[in-house]
Amino acid sequence: MPADLLLLKLAVTMAAVVGLSLVAERLSPRLAGLLAGFPHGIAIVLWFIGREQGAAFAAEAAGFATAGLAANVVLACVHARLAGRLGDSPAAVVVAALGGVGAFLGCAALLRLIAPGPWGAAALTLAAIGAAHLLLRAGGTAAPPPRPTAASRAPRPAASPGELLARAALAGGIVALITGLAALIGPRWAGLLAGFPVVTFPLLVILQLRHGAEAVGAVVRHYPTGLLALLVYTLTVRWSFAALGAGTGTLIGLASSLAWLSGASALSARFRPGSEAPARGARAGGLSRPEREAGRR
Repeated sequence: MPADLLLLKLAVTMAAVVGLSLVAERLSPRLAGLLAGFPHGIAIVLWFIGREQGAAFAAEAAGFATAGLAANVVLACVHARLAGRLGDSPAAVVVAALGGVGAFLGCAALLRLIAPGPWGAAALTLAAIGAAHLLLRAGGTAAPPPRPTAASRAPRPAASPGELLARAALAGGIVALITGLAALIGPRWAGLLAGFPVVTFPLLVILQLRHGAEAVGAVVRHYPTGLLALLVYTLTVRWSFAALGAGTGTLIGLASSLAWLSGASALSARFRPGSEAPARGARAGGLSRPEREAGRR
């Protein structure tokens, strides 16, 4: 892989990761979870695949990326479940991360054997999103948290520039690995791996380490619904890559995702109970007290 292309992959991915990390730590996990649904990572991976392997290869990969989003949902739920049970020690973070990645790869391998068509893949991903939404609303991803200690109650400082850089470098390395292997593993596996949460996975790891399982759960609770925008993206670029090329196709895919998110946000605001009279003490973002407190932890 040429050095300039590797640097470009790292720079683009790191910029996305740092931006999402700052939102999560300085604004709220809820907003971070929703923003995680915008196709940051998957768009980066598929665009670089199209640039290196051609638009036809990327279009086929996009069809399998639709199925890969189901494995993405599984990773988030498994990570949150393990984090809730194990806590935020370094060993627990490693186990939760490896458990989530293992669940993703196992689910992806099964999907590779099934090889669903694009609409079958979309149906599987919608089913996974719906199941995860019900599970998360029922509080099924986290065990009762351990008894707070004086150390756990102490406020934790914001992530240092070095930590942000490490987080972003991890995501950049994942992008470089997936796109670098694309020619060897073919469009099906490349597409499934494109469904990996490139931007969100490092965020979950660092949130668990620094802020504990509750912060991970706060992000993951709002994560599956946001993946609908990624589903819209992959279904769009499967057509637009083949018809218009990777560059223009990516722009059309991003525009379709943005339109989906905007429409969904408008409908949610319109039909949300009590949306015209926010609760006393709520800030401009409409966040409840628990959500604001989770954002500070």
